[in-house]
Amino acid sequence: MCDIAELMNHLCRRAVEIDNAQALLEELSEATLTATGADRGFIAVANTDTGELALIATSGEGWTDEIRARRLKIVDAAKPAADGSPRNGITSHVAASGKPYITGNVDEDPYYFAFFDDVCSEIAAPILDGNGHTRGVINLQSFQQNHFTPQHLLIVQAVSNLAAMRLMIDGYRVRETALVEIGKDLSAIADATQLTQRVVDVAAEVLRFEDCSLFVLDKDRNHLVLQASRGGLADRIGEASYPLGEGLTGWVGKHGEAIRTAKPQEDPRWQGRFQEFPSQDIGAFLAVPIYGRHGVLGVLRVLRRKSVAPWFRREFTDDDETVLMTIASQLGAAIENGRILDRLVNTERMAAWGEMSAKAAHMIGNRTFAIKGDLNELEYRLSESEDRREDFRALAEGIRRGIFRLEEILQEFRDFVRATQIALTECDLNEIIRQCVDESFPKRSQVQLEMSLAENLPPVMADAPRLKRAFSELIENSVSFQPDGGRLIVRTSLADHPDALQAARLPRARQYVQVEFRDTGPGVPDDIKPHIFRPFYTSRARGMGLGLSIVKGILEAHRGNIVEVGEAGEGADFLAFLPAKTD
Repeated sequence: MCDIAELMNHLCRRAVEIDNAQALLEELSEATLTATGADRGFIAVANTDTGELALIATSGEGWTDEIRARRLKIVDAAKPAADGSPRNGITSHVAASGKPYITGNVDEDPYYFAFFDDVCSEIAAPILDGNGHTRGVINLQSFQQNHFTPQHLLIVQAVSNLAAMRLMIDGYRVRETALVEIGKDLSAIADATQLTQRVVDVAAEVLRFEDCSLFVLDKDRNHLVLQASRGGLADRIGEASYPLGEGLTGWVGKHGEAIRTAKPQEDPRWQGRFQEFPSQDIGAFLAVPIYGRHGVLGVLRVLRRKSVAPWFRREFTDDDETVLMTIASQLGAAIENGRILDRLVNTERMAAWGEMSAKAAHMIGNRTFAIKGDLNELEYRLSESEDRREDFRALAEGIRRGIFRLEEILQEFRDFVRATQIALTECDLNEIIRQCVDESFPKRSQVQLEMSLAENLPPVMADAPRLKRAFSELIENSVSFQPDGGRLIVRTSLADHPDALQAARLPRARQYVQVEFRDTGPGVPDDIKPHIFRPFYTSRARGMGLGLSIVKGILEAHRGNIVEVGEAGEGADFLAFLPAKTD
């Protein structure tokens, strides 16, 4: 028998020194085995999704890889099996009851189930978190009957508390990492749609909220409208909405208070209109308000499924609510900043309109002046008695070119204005590309065209005419920058360029298809890459510099984006991304 205080002092010091939780649990198992004089022991940790215990650390004799890989299904061993079969053991009983257990003779124990045939006595204690939830079990076995004493139980319980503390600390570290990650995204992602979806993904994946949805208040309609979600509601973004005060979500938005319940279906405010998964599967519900400076901006809600093990409590805790409130407060600031940015963008767009109007007025004025001059000359020639038809033809051609140029300017205006006005239908991207190439690529061009269209691409929700307008611009650019010939490669595939996706600021959790336009022209110099998608920026003699800004506007309206990833001097390489249609 060892001194408990000395043992715990040693193990607490090791808990601080060892960074790896697995290594610490293995050391705790060995130390407890030695301290109690047991012959075999293990620490099992609960899998909250399956209701099973996984053997994390083992000590003593007889362990094999096959036995370590086994899972101990947690059941209420106090209830007899329907078919009279043996129960799943003392470990399961301790996990289900949340209480320690000692047996001096396993042969006479109602709960014991043999993993080994040499065990005579056994002791087990639950690893409980701060909310009293079982997170694991420490189990020790002896080859002697009546080996374990109350003193041994004190040692095992002390070690179980230390294991619980370490598991909780690791959980807090995961949450801290998630909050830091969300904080970085809030400052790095400017697009509100991408940002909110990213926050929802991190909350669901890292914080184990399973399903997470964000509703933003539309003040004009007085509705909370779904802006980001995972799982079952992902295809109803922008469509699903709650009037303020309706359902649990609407109540949170109206009253600005959180709701946390393990049985939302029994709440009189529950309506279940829009659910991430069937209501009968919901085992926990938590919704918190998103506040701005002038009131509620929206609601952030998370759900968990019912556990397959009825004993396992999966309801949300005070800590979960605190974390979600922290995320909501960060989102509130981001949403308000985004709206401020939108106002600035609108201001810049108005300034762009002013700049465009001034430039267009100048260009149209010049062209009109030239046309008037040609018309005056034509009238003068017509007043002369001498018939000079060739001069008349040249003047008429000049007028025709002027009118054609005016039409080009007006068309650029129309395309710029309508770039974000789209009507989505399910489309085959490869078919759009085929049609676009057939209509846009010059039949007698010296540029060699190569197409590589991936089979079995998922469909996209798209405005086909708008996409063809965007892709035609990229084809025309490539041909114009290779007047003496070269190559243009048009390729479709699933998005497989992580750096480009990051550069395009698109959420990685969503599947995208990409269209690549790569040529062997001069490429885009590094110093002008940041400017090529800006309105009025052009290195070509013709045009107003709206072409690539129109392309970008069309792709962003489709919730995609475009980036240029080529090397200067080695050709341009444009990657256009479009979200794949979700089922």
